[in-house]
Amino acid sequence: MADISDVESALVALIAQNVYPNGTGGLSVFGCDTRIYRGWPTKSQLETALRNGTIEISVYSLSAETNLTRFQTDWRPLGNLSAPTLTLTVSGNTVTVGGTVAVPQNVAIIVDGSAGYSYGVQTTDTLTTIATALAALISADRPGTSSSGAVVTVPGAVSLVGRVGTFGNNIRELKRQRRHVQISLFANTPNQRDQIGSFIDPVLAANEFICLADGTAGRLRYVSSPHDDTVQKEILYRRNLIYSVEYGTTQTRSDPQIIVPATGISSVPTISPDGAGGSEIVTHPVTVIS
Repeated sequence: MADISDVESALVALIAQNVYPNGTGGLSVFGCDTRIYRGWPTKSQLETALRNGTIEISVYSLSAETNLTRFQTDWRPLGNLSAPTLTLTVSGNTVTVGGTVAVPQNVAIIVDGSAGYSYGVQTTDTLTTIATALAALISADRPGTSSSGAVVTVPGAVSLVGRVGTFGNNIRELKRQRRHVQISLFANTPNQRDQIGSFIDPVLAANEFICLADGTAGRLRYVSSPHDDTVQKEILYRRNLIYSVEYGTTQTRSDPQIIVPATGISSVPTISPDGAGGSEIVTHPVTVIS
């Protein structure tokens, strides 16, 4: 789930990538050491850093927050399903388990288009034990079903279908908020402060969205940019860049891919003429696939 700490971390990462385009092992684009971090610095920390010529950039969330919750909390896919590593190859009345064992995955054999038998792969499985498990499930309804090595044989089967399913992540948004975040730039001269501000502000303004750790994005908007020279006697010049970030608090879960559809009969009401100038509600059975 996305939290304000994820927002701050994303902003720190965005600034660091631009301030240190060649990596943090060298100097920053300002030609000196630059510290970029979450939270508010202590007075002693600032004094030491600035006297040593180090630029300080802090990312600090303010108390201003607006509740923007307005979406339904329905689950939706997050990213793509992982590719299966197992295979089920059908030949006549046999199914051969192949590929590489990995979890989480489900394997299934559908017999004669009606009965499906699914097995959840375990970390200790081999191709042979997977075939054994599938044969045991099918034999409860189709006596004579057996396995030999990685091959399952279903005597008398008219059709066999082998399927492999993986898992995918789903996400839902529980609430949404807009929070103000202050990016404070600390320098030991007003010229250096201006140089830093003229570089960092466009970096932030150019990004309409920032990617968050849960796979969602926060919307980034400029708010204000006040200067602060009240402590210039301590050789400390500050500029604050205040941006708002709109983001959702989310919940994620991992769900299996459907490889054996379930069918059932349900009744759907419709309105039909009753033959006497009126109407009546009539129910019709329909097949539901889930």
